Amino acid sequence: MYAELRSPNIHEPLNMAEYNNTILSYRDTLPYLWAGGTEIMSRPGYYPAQRANVELISLDKIEELHHFLRNDRFAEFGAMVSINEIAQAGKLVLPKILLDTINGTACRTVRERITIGGSLCTKSFKTSLASTLMILDAAAEIRYLKKRMHSKWFQLSRIYDKNGKLEIPEGGLLSKVRIAIQQYDYQYFRSAGSPMTDRENAVSLALVARFEQGNISYARIIFTLHDKGFCYSRDLDNLITSVQLPLSITRYAQIENYVADYVKESLTPVSPLQEARLKGLFHDMVSDMNETVLCYTPR
Repeated sequence: MYAELRSPNIHEPLNMAEYNNTILSYRDTLPYLWAGGTEIMSRPGYYPAQRANVELISLDKIEELHHFLRNDRFAEFGAMVSINEIAQAGKLVLPKILLDTINGTACRTVRERITIGGSLCTKSFKTSLASTLMILDAAAEIRYLKKRMHSKWFQLSRIYDKNGKLEIPEGGLLSKVRIAIQQYDYQYFRSAGSPMTDRENAVSLALVARFEQGNISYARIIFTLHDKGFCYSRDLDNLITSVQLPLSITRYAQIENYVADYVKESLTPVSPLQEARLKGLFHDMVSDMNETVLCYTPR
């Protein structure tokens, strides 16, 4: 029964120098990176290992990846900081939409294990946290191997392709995330379905906006279909920015149909339940925006 069980070779570097040396030593093997473990452990049939000599690098003991700092302009978190720690450390300064997204991700016990780096680099499904950080213009530091290790900062939207596939060099490490400290007149995040247990039907919607004389002067909106990817486009941003609030029923119906068709074309195929949930989230958001702008008092 146990003849086919294979154990991975586990490496536990204590700093980035040791991590770099490990990657250089196994550059042809492409080791797996272990952060909080919530995504790897959820993959059915992953362990026992299906092949011998699997190299696994645990990032937990790399002190640099647990650091975070904050100033008046941004907060910067190492990849191994848990999302629960981010919510606690930034609850007074980080955008409310980010805190809502974190608090809507699993239960607190699981959030204490989910790392910011792991949530952005998961491959089996797309996270709402990634999409929310994208519309907040967050940036990530990527360490990658050529002849030696390099590091470079990228806007988060640049590390995913149009279908939400992670596009960083093989063997690359997302080591830090930088989040601008800024607030918006309007912030909205809602989700339907569970990306962990029902990712084929789960969707989420995030939007930030600024008002000028009661109308939208700036908006960024993103839809996440957790089994497919992100739908983020300047066309959708410009559409939301151009609307006059409060939105009439007729105009709303036109925009809803356009948005639904746009998402379906971008992330085809969209299941009937995903489409219904997408329209429901968008309807609730427009209703909330109408109510907000009618009660809006400029700061």
